[in-house]
Amino acid sequence: MQRSRLAVLLFLPLVFATGCPDPQCKDDSCDGGDAGLDAGVDGGAVDTGDFEANGPLANCHFIQGTTGTQCGELPSFDLSACPRSTLGGASQEGVFTTHLRGEQNDGGARYYMQSHSLRNDGGVETFNSWSTLSPTMNLTKQFANDTWFVARHTTSRLADGGTSNVTWGYAGCEAQDTNHVTGCYAVCRNGQTTEVGTFKTARIVPARNESEANGLTLVSESPINDMYAPSYTFGLPVDVYVTKSHAYVVSLEGSYQGWGGLSVFDVSNPAHPRLVNQISAENGYWNGVWAKGDALYIASGKHGVITYDISNPANPVLSHVQVQENVDAHTVFVEGNHLYAMGAPTRIYDISTPTAPVLLGRYVPPGAESYPYAYVHDAFVYKGRMYSYYWSYGMQISDVSQLSNEQGPVALGSYRYGIHRDGSPMLSYARSHAGAVGTYVDRLIAFEGGETWGAHLRVLDVTDPTQVKLISRYRLREEASIHNMILDEARKRLYIAYYHEGVRVLDVANPAQPREIGYFNTFRSEDPMRGLGFYEGAIGIRVPKAPDVTPLNAGLIYVVDTSRGLMILRETK
Repeated sequence: MQRSRLAVLLFLPLVFATGCPDPQCKDDSCDGGDAGLDAGVDGGAVDTGDFEANGPLANCHFIQGTTGTQCGELPSFDLSACPRSTLGGASQEGVFTTHLRGEQNDGGARYYMQSHSLRNDGGVETFNSWSTLSPTMNLTKQFANDTWFVARHTTSRLADGGTSNVTWGYAGCEAQDTNHVTGCYAVCRNGQTTEVGTFKTARIVPARNESEANGLTLVSESPINDMYAPSYTFGLPVDVYVTKSHAYVVSLEGSYQGWGGLSVFDVSNPAHPRLVNQISAENGYWNGVWAKGDALYIASGKHGVITYDISNPANPVLSHVQVQENVDAHTVFVEGNHLYAMGAPTRIYDISTPTAPVLLGRYVPPGAESYPYAYVHDAFVYKGRMYSYYWSYGMQISDVSQLSNEQGPVALGSYRYGIHRDGSPMLSYARSHAGAVGTYVDRLIAFEGGETWGAHLRVLDVTDPTQVKLISRYRLREEASIHNMILDEARKRLYIAYYHEGVRVLDVANPAQPREIGYFNTFRSEDPMRGLGFYEGAIGIRVPKAPDVTPLNAGLIYVVDTSRGLMILRETK
């Protein structure tokens, strides 16, 4: 959804510096299509985004006019042009992530992701955010030498007393190999189609013949369960912060995983963390966490920033000063005496007194509003500059060296995925989500990662914010997405929470050639409630830095996996 248009401080207007415009295309080669020109890419190269849009994903289609009980079922698809003999070898069990291309009435297309898990042992199965734990959901599965078909059927009660019967049908057209299938899908409501299109789905298995781990070992694993009812999960864990020998894990509400909130672990013995406290979010969507001194800041969907006093680290209590708003705070970041809350829009706080934050103002960079879904998901502040990750807009660079009630951020430049000649946004199928920045002799280097199908790491030279240059990329399989990352600037190591790809450790001493030196595959398809959504696996990551690094946690990586909970890893290289 389109986010807030506020771009002023609470008391006085922000002073903006527009900087230099993004480079324009020199010919017609990038004035159209689905990929745009990167701002300042060396040689004027075109960034293809996270994935390329090359039309339908399979040579099949839904048979228009099919209604009633057949709608969304196997006979409602024309598969006559498909090499169906390939389907006999396709996987029938496991966790699958799916990329869908929905046909639009105007001839265009929309792309999005889903996930599902299939089992033949009678265990819990999932499909596009529903589970067979629900009595109103069931799956139809048809597998044969020439057939790969799965359909989800759900029944919901409407406010007027009626019912809504929905069928999602996936009909395979071709299997590229055991773990990859393309085909057609349809969504039908009460026997009438509401959406049709094509898909490609991938079974999540260890890629590249990898073992469980290389260069990292598991120290401990702690599920995020309700401390008073351990058989129940305490939400979907998403982020962690480590300070005062305690790990603070926030979890958000999950369809089958509880309300979520804050779980506090005593990690003074990393091999045996102890769950010592929990605070329920009460359906409040807690998504990010950070700490400074005796203050713990939680990013919440309903109340903005929530501040806890952790002078007793095992017993967080609400601080006497709150700056809560009825506005989303998606993530939080602390640098020096300022707290940044990203969401709708970015809010900046003075935390000279950590437990008594003072709101300085709100900020939206010039031009961001022109991009659809230009919602800031995260930010990184380094040497007086804020690097904001604005989803479809790209990475925005702003000067935050002189923040006060009268002076807000000043826009310096950006890295945009695609622009037309007139500077208007171009659909480029890339999503900016998170990053980190460090110094390399006389250069500033930014690491930026997306969050979508095909999302990957971009390494950027941001020394001159008006001429950001793409240096290199690090990319794994397209069906897995990056989430968060941490840079150890001194050692030039980048730690990435890479969802289905687990944890990745890169040597980035040479930013032109990121080199993987370690990994831990946290994702296991047999873990409970896998396949509810595309964003699963290693999601939160923390490598303690000063003042939070101690002899006990030096060399440890704290990871949050959406199913396995808090995992503590140790580097062995």
